[in-house]
Amino acid sequence: MPRNYRKQLGPRQNRNYDPVYLERAIAAVRRGTLSIRTASEQYAIPYTTLHRWVNNNNLLAYGRPPALENLEEEKLVKVLLICAEWGFPMKSFDIRYIVQQYLNKSGKREKRFSDNLPGLDWFKSFMARHPNLTIKFAENTKRVRAAVTYEVVETYFANLKQSLKDVPSANVLNYDETNFADDPGAVKVVVKRGIKHAHRIMDTSKSSTSVMFAISGDGNLLPPYVVYKAKHLYPGWTEGGFPNSRYNRTVSGWFDANTFEDWFVTTALPYFRNLDGPKLIIGDNLCSHLTISVIQECEKNNIRFVLLPPNSTHLLQPLDVAYFRPFKRSWRSILEKWKLKNRGVLPKTVFPTLLKESIEAVGAKSTANILAGFKACGIVPFNPDTVLQKMVRLRPQEGQERVMETSWTEAIVSHLSDLRSGSNDAAPKRGKRLTVPSGQSIAASDLLPELIEPEDIIEISGEGGNESEELMETEEDNTSEDQSAQTSYENLPSVSHGKVDQNLNKFRNGDFVIVKFKTNKRDRLYAANILSQYENEYTVNTLRKKDTSKQTFFVNPNVPDIVTVEESQIVKKIYGHAGRRGQFVLNDISNYCLE
Repeated sequence: MPRNYRKQLGPRQNRNYDPVYLERAIAAVRRGTLSIRTASEQYAIPYTTLHRWVNNNNLLAYGRPPALENLEEEKLVKVLLICAEWGFPMKSFDIRYIVQQYLNKSGKREKRFSDNLPGLDWFKSFMARHPNLTIKFAENTKRVRAAVTYEVVETYFANLKQSLKDVPSANVLNYDETNFADDPGAVKVVVKRGIKHAHRIMDTSKSSTSVMFAISGDGNLLPPYVVYKAKHLYPGWTEGGFPNSRYNRTVSGWFDANTFEDWFVTTALPYFRNLDGPKLIIGDNLCSHLTISVIQECEKNNIRFVLLPPNSTHLLQPLDVAYFRPFKRSWRSILEKWKLKNRGVLPKTVFPTLLKESIEAVGAKSTANILAGFKACGIVPFNPDTVLQKMVRLRPQEGQERVMETSWTEAIVSHLSDLRSGSNDAAPKRGKRLTVPSGQSIAASDLLPELIEPEDIIEISGEGGNESEELMETEEDNTSEDQSAQTSYENLPSVSHGKVDQNLNKFRNGDFVIVKFKTNKRDRLYAANILSQYENEYTVNTLRKKDTSKQTFFVNPNVPDIVTVEESQIVKKIYGHAGRRGQFVLNDISNYCLE
């Protein structure tokens, strides 16, 4: 049977007519222009059939009944809508699998299905029978965003209503920063059939540039504010850009408190000063976007600063909802054209020109997209229901139309609620780094000598008392190779060669000490960390001093410097703590010249 089956009209008399002619005949009879008999003869439709349709008598569906009854399909549709509402929409195979399980548990055997599993033809017929269902591409949403509750958004709109009082649409400003990657993305191309991978020669990189955008409630776009990842700014990076654009740089390439304050003073504030009446600015709640000086300027110029709820920009941020997607599509298209003609990564001298072309490519649609974004977020015009109707209420109140009629529906709602919020259990720690030669396998029994003993905890004494901290924190997965080389010292095992009563010794494993080494010219002093001890001998890991403009800290050398010293070589016990990336901060060392 073909996928797109069409009935072939022929000698068989069952419904041997075109449905279009049936509709025309019914319309002619109901208008009174033709009688049922005349319409039957004119449109070649059986008299009894036309009589039944005109009088709405016994209008049974033609053909074999579906595998599921109407009530069963209605319940299935309800479950599908609930799953989609809670953020877990089902694919076609999922729906077919659910029907298979339902038939198996109900003790039904459908001969038209293979092993009770419906095929794609059944799924297409099911979708045609229920026009309130449709197929869409799903967008992945993080659980932290899905955890934004109905009550949080409802409270936000209640406060926003007061903030928007007497504020015209032109005085409402929404800002957000985004990054432009040096990669136009993947596209579909034509290649020879059978080839597994299609390659396109194009130079790309993982670099990106941050840009701050701001839009107003009446559809205007403010000049962009570009932040490069660099220590210095050069004139060539600012030429050929969008009119009145501003440029800055940071070491990280992202906006910090200083750059945001500069954007507010040079871009947002001049726009507000040309407007009369109260003003409103809406943005995310990043700590780098909120400073005392910015709030003071808002108070001086009658500007109300509104922060969005955490993880809600996909619902409440006009720039994210309606503007950035078509704009990024334009950026990728223009970047692709430039990449096809040029080699290498995108230079900063070209970025302003391409950004300007991207803004101009959106053109007249820019105003429409901005207005649509404010409307979709319920800001201008103010309409909280625009957003609230997309939200899910965990506890439906009495009187709502959405009522759970069956126990299995309530059970799936409870299950979806758990899936939506996710588990609160913290991810398991990966533990200490193991010292294993390259190419050598390891078993569980080999880990026993590597276990960290309680004495690996550093006891820090200060004016405020004693407190304990871990010897080192494990590095993040994205640290560089040279940083990983330094952190290899973090987890040196503490091995005791004899039974020693720690309470009777002056020094303990994990203590920081100053160690003296005699040379021909003078004694050299080093900071060290005690790894183990036996009677009056101590195995220590010597550290190296690093001075910066802000502080002095100690690190492990590139090659481990582990030596055995006598107690007489230990000058003093010092106190400190271990920081990140192999850095140790030590106290009471100002009177010693350490190496």
